[in-house]
Amino acid sequence: MTAHCDSMSKAVLESKEWLSLLNSIGERMEDVKLVLNKSGTIEYDAAHSSHYIHYKKTYPDAVKESGNIVFTDLKKAKTFLKKCKGDVTIQQSATRLSLKSGTMKMTLPILDCKSTQLAPTLSKLTLKAKNGQWGAFGRGVFTTHGETNFSDLIDGANIAKSLSADSEFLIKANADEKELVLHAFKKGGAAIICTVTIENAQGPNHTVSSSFGPWLLSCLSILDPKVKSTFHCGESTVLAVEQSGEGWERTIVVIDQQA
Repeated sequence: MTAHCDSMSKAVLESKEWLSLLNSIGERMEDVKLVLNKSGTIEYDAAHSSHYIHYKKTYPDAVKESGNIVFTDLKKAKTFLKKCKGDVTIQQSATRLSLKSGTMKMTLPILDCKSTQLAPTLSKLTLKAKNGQWGAFGRGVFTTHGETNFSDLIDGANIAKSLSADSEFLIKANADEKELVLHAFKKGGAAIICTVTIENAQGPNHTVSSSFGPWLLSCLSILDPKVKSTFHCGESTVLAVEQSGEGWERTIVVIDQQA
């Protein structure tokens, strides 16, 4: 079944920039719909049963025709882009996506985009949470907030995954002690505990905790390890993380076990 899409959207970026943009969606999603804006920004809202991402970045002079570009086979598109050097023009017609670099060209059919199906609901919840100063997400109450670098927690999660593919993960936060803790374990097996310092911590003087499955690692790995993150969490809630830099912003919501 072919999805309906806008006629002729077009953008030009270096192959490395296209790959960076498409890799920002992480490994758990196989498709994405990019929105090209006349202002020169490219953004997407994508969702999986495990998490939601909003990403937006400014690319001066990249957007030639505004509209949507839908990648329903990211693997093939990225394989092509890895073979390209310099600028790559990507445009979309009614039913096909075209990627062109020099003398090389590839076209792909546009099918249903799964990552957009859950996105509207989670996007609405995220926007409501942001507008409410991150006081709540759906029925979950966010009590603890702060800034930290998740890179050490990602390293700890990687170790846990190497020990057991089906480890369970707890994220614990204590604003009073200024600590964010990853506790990864398998019942009867090894346990990994990794702690990072929270800056500008806000919240109660007790620990709040939420549990996650193996998907936590791949979700946190989407974050830029060099950029400090602002996070929001509570007792048995989703974990919301915001990052931003010059000309770009990212929000990730990781769904907890109780959701």
